[in-house]
Amino acid sequence: MLVRPLVVPVVCACACACACVQDLDRDLQDDVSIVATREAAFAEPVIARLARRGPRAIPAIETALHTAKPTGRVQLLITLRRIGDGEAIPLLRHLARWDADEAVRKEADFTLHTWAGGSDARGAAARAALAAAAP
Repeated sequence: MLVRPLVVPVVCACACACACVQDLDRDLQDDVSIVATREAAFAEPVIARLARRGPRAIPAIETALHTAKPTGRVQLLITLRRIGDGEAIPLLRHLARWDADEAVRKEADFTLHTWAGGSDARGAAARAALAAAAP
């Protein structure tokens, strides 16, 4: 008898938690879309918000990089640099070598070189990525 009255509040709490997670994911997608499509001045506060989200934003940024225009891709790369997570290194390496736009290649390369100056694991990974990307 005691279990049944507890089921309803537990189910409601789980439903609310799921709704909050969906709202956060929608907000993250919206933020990535703004960075990919808006002018730098308008995107700047959104870049800062994405940077605070940390590595959780990287998959959404990677997805947006496939369809964004070059200026949007550069802004997304700036966002990755501000996030500062080594998880982005393979993506940066690919863009530094293969992106069709020179500004995007330079931005990805700049981020890798910036990170390569570090003495931590991210720095080592960035140095390895630069070595692998060399023609």
